[in-house]
Amino acid sequence: MQRNTQTKKKIKQALTQLLRKKNLEEITVSDITRYSQINRGTFYLHYLDKYDLVEKLEEEILSNIQQILEQPVAKEEENPLIPDQLILDALYYVKDDLAFIKALVEENGDPKFVSTFKKLLMDTVKRHIALHEANRLPIEKLPNDYAEEILLSSTISILLLWIKKDGKESPELLLKYINYARDTSPTELIQP
Repeated sequence: MQRNTQTKKKIKQALTQLLRKKNLEEITVSDITRYSQINRGTFYLHYLDKYDLVEKLEEEILSNIQQILEQPVAKEEENPLIPDQLILDALYYVKDDLAFIKALVEENGDPKFVSTFKKLLMDTVKRHIALHEANRLPIEKLPNDYAEEILLSSTISILLLWIKKDGKESPELLLKYINYARDTSPTELIQP
């Protein structure tokens, strides 16, 4: 079992390095096995092809983030969106796997990863809003689906920029940025 874990870790590290240099479409199984210093047979014991590899790695990340975001929250931490502690836990998870996640979201990575991640966050936001129906956003001029999209887009944009900047700021500081963007009018965010 330990050997399988090490092999999969080597394969993931190889894919991360390759995505820094090449587009996902250009990467071959031979490239991955050469970089990870394993033979093709070993690769095929774990994955059908490079697409199966990417899909399984992405599913693992998204599943882990979803589990984090679905944790129960203490009453005093309740929030009509995603509670701060859950966001913070998810940010630490992303920071721990930053090299690979950054490779996925950058130009050579997998564009559908970002949209799948956005859908996961949207579903989470909607679930939390539904739990707190009394706290629905009271915006008469803007329908809820538009308001949710604005909130989600700002959160995703902040997160993606943080990832692309190699997670320079602490997860705590990033959470402050996310909350500030959530609670501030877009016209107030840009300072003249």
